[in-house]
Amino acid sequence: MKKFSPMLSLLLFVIFLFGGCSSTDDSNVTFNDPIGMGILSVGVTPIETSRNMRSANFKFKNTMCSILDLKYVRMAIKDGQGNCFYGNSTTGFHELEIDPLGLDTDNDEILDTWNTSKANKLLLPVGNYTLEYLAVTNSKGRDSRIVLMSPKKGMESNAMQYYNLVTNSLPITFTIREGIEHYIPIEALCFKIEHAYEFGFVFLSLEDQDPYYLCSK
Repeated sequence: MKKFSPMLSLLLFVIFLFGGCSSTDDSNVTFNDPIGMGILSVGVTPIETSRNMRSANFKFKNTMCSILDLKYVRMAIKDGQGNCFYGNSTTGFHELEIDPLGLDTDNDEILDTWNTSKANKLLLPVGNYTLEYLAVTNSKGRDSRIVLMSPKKGMESNAMQYYNLVTNSLPITFTIREGIEHYIPIEALCFKIEHAYEFGFVFLSLEDQDPYYLCSK
């Protein structure tokens, strides 16, 4: 019967230790991407007034949304100097695929949060940023339909302001650090274009339900 040497036993232990600890907390993920870069990921929680999520729907006022339509998170971002950060985007938006497996974060047996896919995260240079706009769409690209939107402050003259219905309204300031994944939890409401004013986006027009100029406003 062969015996393992102490050195070989130590080597096997080290391999087992590091090989079995590949899962890390999403809020503090280190990676081997280029120096001076970090990652942004997002978790969207729909806010609804009737808790009928078990039927794959949630409702805000008279608007019905389906969790089956939550496919992409679309964001507009400004850098620390207040300039729109487009990165590799040609549209001004950053679109990240949503993980179809929702999460039950409060253990009430109802899915309540949808994160951006682990395989599709936004790589950003180190620095300070502001999330100016966030919507959840049913597909990618200009022909997609907005399902959810996060309300934004700035329309104080309007009697009804949806940003009062969420705990973290836009704009949201965040910092990207080298080699770290920054996770933003954000709440969103079912969207109808005629309610754009209440969402804080006065320049959304009825003719253009998918504007590509949000960051510049």
